Amino acid sequence: MKSLHIFLAIICFCAFAKAQNTSPTTSADALVFKLGIGMHQKINTVEVTFLEVLEDSRCPKDVDCVWAGQAKIKVRIKEKGKAPIEKEFIFDALGKDVVLYTSKTSVIKAVRLSPYPNTSMAISDRVYYLEIRG
Repeated sequence: MKSLHIFLAIICFCAFAKAQNTSPTTSADALVFKLGIGMHQKINTVEVTFLEVLEDSRCPKDVDCVWAGQAKIKVRIKEKGKAPIEKEFIFDALGKDVVLYTSKTSVIKAVRLSPYPNTSMAISDRVYYLEIRG
């Protein structure tokens, strides 16, 4: 009888845990998208296209540098009903999120530009991607 109670308790716990995990996340902040160069992602009524890396002078991970460097990217923002605009954004060495777009109802941020430089990978071998959250 004791094992039956334990079994029922486990079933109830599993059912409760499953119910907690099945509700979809409605917050757009929970969604992170990876965009390669030339790729785009629509978030709500805004389409973000990662166009190019203009500069990547970030200090490689395996080197001590006097200046931490920065990375500069170009992105196209197309809001529904408006003409697309191209903007340049800079990632500093602190790794802070970069706000790409903001409105009364949403904020789209760039959270990471990868890969981060290191001396074992030639610049020409880097396949960049941009992570955005909206």
